[in-house]
Parts: sequence; C-alpha cells; structure tokens
Amino acid sequence: MSTQAAPKPTATRRLGRIVGAYIAPFLLVVLAIFLFIRYTAGNRAASTLVAAVTHTSITLRDETTNLPANSWRSFPAQLPYNGSLDVSLRVIRGNPLDVFLVTSSEMEAMKGTNDWMPYQGSVDFRAVKTVTYHRTAPLNQGTYFIVLRDPSLGILSQSASDVSVKIVLNP
Repeated sequence: MSTQAAPKPTATRRLGRIVGAYIAPFLLVVLAIFLFIRYTAGNRAASTLVAAVTHTSITLRDETTNLPANSWRSFPAQLPYNGSLDVSLRVIRGNPLDVFLVTSSEMEAMKGTNDWMPYQGSVDFRAVKTVTYHRTAPLNQGTYFIVLRDPSLGILSQSASDVSVKIVLNP
C-alpha cells in the first residue's frame, strides 16, 4: 500500500481561500448596504455617501431657483469632508444679487434680524450686486449656507430673479 501525501497548499491556493472566505463576503455586504441606501434614500444620497467615503467630487446642488425682489434665500451645503467648495451662480433673468457664505450658527442669527451687516460671512465667498458669480475656496467639514439676497425693491427693477445655482465640493 502506498500512501500519498496531501499536496502542500501553494500561495495561490491560500490567496484564493482568503478571497473566498473574507474579501468576497465583505464586498457583498458593502454592495448590499449601497443598494439599500440607494433604494431607501435615493440615487443622489447613495452617490453622495460613496463620494464622501472615497473623497471624490460631490455636486451638492445644481438647480435653477426663483428669488422675489427684496427677499433672500439660503441653500445648505453639508460638507462631509474638508475640501474646496466651488460655488457658481448666474442670474438668468432679473436683478443683481448679494451673495454670502455663512456657518449654521450665523444663519440662525441672520433669521432673527433685518440687520445683516454683522453677518457678512466668509470673505472668500462674498459678492455685492452681482449677476455672475464663481468662487472657490477651501472649507472644513461642516454645515454652511449660501445666502442669496435681492436688495432691490421691485419698483424700478424686476419683480423676481431666476438664478442658476451650482455647488460642488472637491477634495
């Protein structure tokens, strides 16, 4: 009777076992979590989550909005990581606008007053009476607000403005 020795596991076989036992199930769990978030929160939220984890560019807002004369509107920018915030605005039709970038605490204070002089926000993102606006500056993780204000009274100016807003966070 001859006995054969069991073949020694090679490096390739060991790697295959590791992939089969650990890495493949891990990737399946990650895929399941991604699909669950995409299904429950939507494609945009899932893409934002993946971009936040991998530190790739995230489009936080890309829309056209209407702003009545002598009013203001804010757009939240939730930054999941430190990066460079790129804000582009264009008045398609209407009046020149004032633009500010403020923190969430400054936003709360601004809501309670008509005197906005103490709340001019970040110098890098400030503009007065502009119709085209593009600013990029580094910001830390956190919640910020892009504030658009139409200071015109609407008597000798347009009654409302249509504004294209695009906010992107780059690593």
